[in-house]
Amino acid sequence: MTTFDLKARTLPDILRWQAERRPDDAFLQFGRAAATTFGAVELRTNQLAHGLRSLGVGRGHRVAMILPNCVEIVTTWFALAKLGAVQVPINVELRGLLLAHVLGNSGAEVLVCHREFLAVIAPVVNQQAALRTVVVVAGGVEDARAAGITADCVLTYPELFTGPSTSLDVDVSYTDPLAILYTSGTTGPAKGVVMPHHQYYVWVELYARSLQLTSDDSYFTPLPLFHADGQLWGVYFPLVFGTKGTFVERFSASRYWEQVRESGATATNMLGSMGHILWKQEPSARDADNPLRVAQALPMVAFKRDFEERFGLRLVTGYGQTETNWVSYDTPDQWRPGSCGKVADEHFEVGIVDDLDQPLPPGAIGEIVVRPKQPWSMSSGYHAMPDETLGAWRNLWFHSGDAGYLDEDGWLYFRDRIKDVIRRRGSNISAFELESVIEAHPLVQECAAVAVPSELSEDDVLVFVVVADGTSLDPAELMAYCREHLPRFMVPRYLDIGSERLPRTPTQKIAKPELRLRGVGPSTWDVEVAG
Repeated sequence: MTTFDLKARTLPDILRWQAERRPDDAFLQFGRAAATTFGAVELRTNQLAHGLRSLGVGRGHRVAMILPNCVEIVTTWFALAKLGAVQVPINVELRGLLLAHVLGNSGAEVLVCHREFLAVIAPVVNQQAALRTVVVVAGGVEDARAAGITADCVLTYPELFTGPSTSLDVDVSYTDPLAILYTSGTTGPAKGVVMPHHQYYVWVELYARSLQLTSDDSYFTPLPLFHADGQLWGVYFPLVFGTKGTFVERFSASRYWEQVRESGATATNMLGSMGHILWKQEPSARDADNPLRVAQALPMVAFKRDFEERFGLRLVTGYGQTETNWVSYDTPDQWRPGSCGKVADEHFEVGIVDDLDQPLPPGAIGEIVVRPKQPWSMSSGYHAMPDETLGAWRNLWFHSGDAGYLDEDGWLYFRDRIKDVIRRRGSNISAFELESVIEAHPLVQECAAVAVPSELSEDDVLVFVVVADGTSLDPAELMAYCREHLPRFMVPRYLDIGSERLPRTPTQKIAKPELRLRGVGPSTWDVEVAG
């Protein structure tokens, strides 16, 4: 890895450096399309930056993007960085009030949108007084008007490339905001995390240490580019290391390994239940016939060693949030069972606190809190949400909302999202731990535990369980398994078993808010009724 000086840790400086040294090297590939090179990206984003400037986009301005995984989302992001402007990538599945909140909160005046989303977003876009320009990708002005877009200025993406491809005269600092990435909004309205250039750089630096990445590695990811994981590891790692990143549109368990083979990538990341879903696929003689050397699993699968042997790679894990950074990590050679890595203590201080923010000793479970040791290596707050920013960063610590503990050697252990801790008859139940046990059942593909109201007090436990197509699992059999493998206070009251995949966020995490709303239904098996 080339170590860039502090002041050069900006996206424009790094891209310029790579384009000068390896102009013809492959940089980004989307699906089976030909890869684009560092030199081409440098020239094309210069040209696009001039085009965006002609629309009035400049330093500090926010530009929203509703785009699938495609080269246009990267070129727009990079061009904005060269202007000192800020990208606001938006989840392509947002609709109605959720989309209106993100667009309104961001204050974006320009929206870059793929043709396929125009019709569903038009009612919201038309209500945004600040949004004056819509740029259409993969379509024409007539597509936008036919979809109902009424913005004064509508133009196509190619129209922004009529100017020069020369460098711009904008002085971009590593302290400047590079992106506003919106959280999922599971505990309230989605919050726009303001991420400076240096946060991106440090994240990749630490991530590379964990996976022991070099410029000989290349990267594969099916994760969306409107999310931090897709941007940081699929794009920013190849940018800093001068190597290639390959994207596909979305995660598919049935096509995953063939896509990896086609990419030739040596590294990847598996979020949420991706690792578990891949493990549950029917074993194949070709499982280890893939180019991957290492993969990050977040969270780490309980069958780490077996997974590594079956697929011929090494697994690592770590801990971080969009607001923080990669604050702890392990490596292929240094890891501890159940841990999400050792704290990166040259960059961050991590603590465990109680409800009053008092520090807890090693081994005690509390909320994970983080603060940086180097400026601009964490988020600078939530955009246009000062109260939420102050609340999250209270007492000079960022409060993660996660429960965990530290051991005496500085290794961090995640237990659950605090909101996912189920309080039942005086005991705290970690949904994460409960799910890990049930997913070890040979017929269970995946599951999700949520709290539901109890007629006694506090919560009862409902577990949604997915089995493979063509198989069945008797609730009484699974309940007997739970009684055998779980302490009594963790045994669920309700089971909802089916073959339909659980609802997902775009990063393949199970959408628990949706399951909580679903609650106990006609298909739910109640142990107290069944006896």
